Amino acid sequence: MKIKVLLLLIISAMCVMSCSSDDDYSGIEIPTNPTDPTDPTDPATPTEPNPLPSVAGKVVVKFFDPRLSTTAYYYAVKIGEYYWMDSNINHYSGQAMSRSQIDLALTRYRLNPSKYNVSIQNINKYFGPYYDRIDYEYIEGNRNNYQITEDGNLITAGLWGSPSNAEVAQLFAMCGNGSENSVRTALACKPGSNPAAINNYTYWFTSTNTNKFGFNLMPGGARFNGDQQWKLEHNHNQDDYEIFNVATGDFYGFLQAAVILTWNGRVTIDDYIKFDTVKSWHWMSIRWCRKLTNAELGYRLYIDQAQSDIVKLGLNTSPPNGYTELPNGALRGFYVQYIIEGANPDMTVPQMVTLAKSLPH
Repeated sequence: MKIKVLLLLIISAMCVMSCSSDDDYSGIEIPTNPTDPTDPTDPATPTEPNPLPSVAGKVVVKFFDPRLSTTAYYYAVKIGEYYWMDSNINHYSGQAMSRSQIDLALTRYRLNPSKYNVSIQNINKYFGPYYDRIDYEYIEGNRNNYQITEDGNLITAGLWGSPSNAEVAQLFAMCGNGSENSVRTALACKPGSNPAAINNYTYWFTSTNTNKFGFNLMPGGARFNGDQQWKLEHNHNQDDYEIFNVATGDFYGFLQAAVILTWNGRVTIDDYIKFDTVKSWHWMSIRWCRKLTNAELGYRLYIDQAQSDIVKLGLNTSPPNGYTELPNGALRGFYVQYIIEGANPDMTVPQMVTLAKSLPH
C-alpha cells in the first residue's frame, strides 16, 4: 500500500537535484515517505547485501538511507567527467510486475513471448525496479540525508542522484558522434552478458554492442501510471499502427527503448534519441550519477562568446576576457572525449559546436 502523503516543497533539496551543482532545480516536489517498509502489504524493503568485491576499473558505492535503515551496494564506472552506476538503483522495492504483463507487451510489439525465456526475477533485476513518481521524488528529494561512500571514502551528501537532461547529453557525447547508433553501441549490454540480454531477440542485443564503459544499458521502456488509450506505431510511415486500451502498470517500450529518467524530464533511446522536458508520472527505472568535483578533475573549461575556442585552465587560473565556464551538455562531452581524452585531437571547436547542435537536446 502506498502512503499518498502531501507533497512538500523543500527549497534546500532543490539545490542538489542533479549530479552537478550548476543547473536549475526548481519545481521538484518532495514527498515525506515512499513505500511504507512497515506495511505487510508492501514489498519488503531490501535488507543489507554483502559488500561487493573489488573490480578493476570500477568503484564500489555504498548507499545508506538512515530514515529507512536501507543499505545497498553498487558498482560505478567513470565516463568522462562523471561516475555512473553500472545498474539501475534498487535501494527500495519498485512496483510489482508479472510475467503476463511482459508477455502482453511483447505481443503488442509483435514479438513471440515464448522465445524470450527470462524469469520475472531476472527481468526485474536487469530492467527494473520501476518506481512511481511519489517514490522517485522521495528518493531524489532526500539526497542530502543519505550516506554514500566510494571504496570506503565518505562522499559529500547530495552529490549522487539522477542526472539532468544536459548531463545525459554529455554522457551521449562521450559515445562516438553521439548518434543513436553510437550511443546504443557504446552503452548497451552485450548479448548474453546477463540472462535478460537475449542475442538478436531485438535489435538492442547484437554483436556490434561494445558496452565500452561497462554502463550496461538495458531497453526496459517504461510503464503506464493509469488506464488510457495508447497508439503504437509499428513503422515510421504512420501507415501501420494499433490503438490499445492499456491498464495501470502495462509496459511500453520493453525491449524497444531505453529510458533515462532525469530530474527535469527524461531521455528515450529507441530508433531515435528524444529529450523530454516535462515531468512524467509514468513508472520508470532510475540510474544515478555523480559529476567529479573540480578538485578531482584538476581543471576548468571555458568557452568564448563566439564559440570558436575552448580553453582548459587550472583551478586557480582566471579565464581570458569574454570567456565563460563551459556548461554541462553535448559540447562539453565532445571536448572531453575528443580533446582531453584524445579520441580525435584534430577536431576543432567549431566542428564540435556544429556536431553538438545537430544532436537532439
